[in-house]
Amino acid sequence: MYIEHLSVRNFRNYMRLDIDISPGATLFYGPNAAGKTSILEAVYVLAMSRSPRTHTDRELIYWQAEQSAEIPQTARISGKVRRTHGTTTLDVIVQARGTATDPGSAGGTATKVLRVDHKPVKASGLLGFLRVVFFAPTDLELLTGAPSERRRWLDAMLSQLDYSYLHALNNYQKVLLQRNSLLRKWREQRRVPRNHATELAFWDEELATHATHIMHQRRHACAELTTLAQPMYHAIAQTTHTLTIRYIPNIEIAHDADIHPHDMLTHFQRHHADDIARGQTTCGPHRDDVCVIDHTIDLGAFGSRGQQRSGVMALKLAEVAFMQQRTGELPVLLLDDVLSELDIHRRHHLLACIAHPHQQTILTATGVDDFDATFLRHARLVRVDNGHVFMLE
Repeated sequence: MYIEHLSVRNFRNYMRLDIDISPGATLFYGPNAAGKTSILEAVYVLAMSRSPRTHTDRELIYWQAEQSAEIPQTARISGKVRRTHGTTTLDVIVQARGTATDPGSAGGTATKVLRVDHKPVKASGLLGFLRVVFFAPTDLELLTGAPSERRRWLDAMLSQLDYSYLHALNNYQKVLLQRNSLLRKWREQRRVPRNHATELAFWDEELATHATHIMHQRRHACAELTTLAQPMYHAIAQTTHTLTIRYIPNIEIAHDADIHPHDMLTHFQRHHADDIARGQTTCGPHRDDVCVIDHTIDLGAFGSRGQQRSGVMALKLAEVAFMQQRTGELPVLLLDDVLSELDIHRRHHLLACIAHPHQQTILTATGVDDFDATFLRHARLVRVDNGHVFMLE
């Protein structure tokens, strides 16, 4: 799997960009704020329908994009994706709904249209046609940040691979929102109905069904990722320590026990009093965590900076292998200026791992000095400066 052509209009600092991208490695290099990361971001948006850098779609639109009373400012990202069974065209169109400075406007919001082979789809219908793994220096937060960072990582990975997981996750979040709304209303009104267990019964059963599927998939994914990440961590960190990616569910279940909807339902029912008092659902996969352990050390809490970098690298490379193992296709690897954060050994190992001729890797850097001669000889080099790209033959 690889993206063979990328086209953007009025996206970030690009008014227009059309570029063919080959399998193998492509290095976009140039000064800071030149537009390198925006190219990776465009590929990510094509794959995931959202940005890895912002939650506000309006920010994706080039601020000087033309507009009129009839046609608002619009950004468009298009790509042709080569897969085992042919070529797929993906489009993401972001259209402004007013500006933050216009009185009575929508406050700088935007609408989004997604298309697969020119046919409109929902966000869930876009996922899986282009699978990506994104790696940036800020990804140390995957280990050191809040549990929500690790849940988001797991969810993004599994949603690209398994529609049933995405379906369960979306339904769980919808039910959770409705259940929390009911709990919040009771708390604000300071009135809890006597038959509260009956009123919560439907939501409990729905949550239990979807939660079981989510937790089952998360647990198996962490076990598979551990197997894949261990040899990578040994090589990167130059250690014989065991690396474990441990799934930590919010409820107590035996390590090797199956997860059943009935057990989940029992947990939701046991927490009724606490949920009502807090006005929110206090247990379930929306509170799960993942812990990455070197032998006995929690890398996020107690690992050194070097150990944490090694751990994140192993996680990301294991994610690539995990996707290939599940689908038979290598995902596109997006590396945003990560070599500048690595020492010579880790840099060499990462470059060796991405040398696979069928692995499309798109990298950014401020220069080429961090790359060895072998890599530069086989990679495609693209100079980026002030929103313009220059191919180097």
